[in-house]
Amino acid sequence: MKTNLWKVMIVLWSCLWFISCTNDDLNGDILLECESIDHISDLPWLQAKFEEIKFDSLSGIILYQYNSREVIEIQSSLMSSTNQSQYYCDGNKLDLDDPSAYQSFLTNRLELKILHGIDLWGK
Repeated sequence: MKTNLWKVMIVLWSCLWFISCTNDDLNGDILLECESIDHISDLPWLQAKFEEIKFDSLSGIILYQYNSREVIEIQSSLMSSTNQSQYYCDGNKLDLDDPSAYQSFLTNRLELKILHGIDLWGK
């Protein structure tokens, strides 16, 4: 009887461990290094950028993960596709002036969430 109880306990513990280690749904609320669920409202610098593009139907604000950090990209039909509008949560701009750095960003970024509008430039 004790052996069966131990087996059940091990299975239950394993299930609990497995469930606790799964990732959250990336389409749900994301609270990472920006420490925000509503990035546009909670980050003043992003609110200012949003005000510039909010009436452009061909615009978007996309949250990516790149090099283990959150990166927010501002996309607008008024900008080129190499717009250099990628920012960290604190509002500091990424240095993507070198074409190889920009290519690395395009290749290695992971889209987490569309914060506003559309993903104008695709994946």
